[in-house]
Amino acid sequence: MICTYCGILVSRREHATTRSLNDTELDDIVTRAGTAHLGARRLLVLGVRDGQSFYFAANEITEFEIGRKDPATGDAPLVDLAAFNGAGKGVSRRHAVIRRQDTVLKVSDLNSANGTFLNGHRLVAHQDRILRDDDELRLGFLVINVKFEQMSPGDSNGAAASK
Repeated sequence: MICTYCGILVSRREHATTRSLNDTELDDIVTRAGTAHLGARRLLVLGVRDGQSFYFAANEITEFEIGRKDPATGDAPLVDLAAFNGAGKGVSRRHAVIRRQDTVLKVSDLNSANGTFLNGHRLVAHQDRILRDDDELRLGFLVINVKFEQMSPGDSNGAAASK
């Protein structure tokens, strides 16, 4: 058979098809810095500049608050920044929220007293912004570095582990 466009001889054998990757295989692909994709086999790592990090399995995240414990009621958000001098650095009790929508995380300020900043830009209260790998969150004067990491085979699927 001859191609009618270029005149080259084309063989008659069957055409090979491209194999489709399933969701698990797609999650194993190394993502570049700055990606907004947080696949099911990844971890969200919130690193506080003073050393401690909070780890969340992506498949366990729906929504969680960041702030500090209320000394009067004892209520504390999932990410409690009281141990990092949160009150002294301007962190509100209910400062910000992170929500997962499909494979994207969104952050929103909860009308905090001193504001939430994403990469130096102040967030408008109750307005979602996409959170990406290598972003910097600032709650008042407390800085949190955001990382999306590959989950190792031995990692549990529990959320809110801190080290």
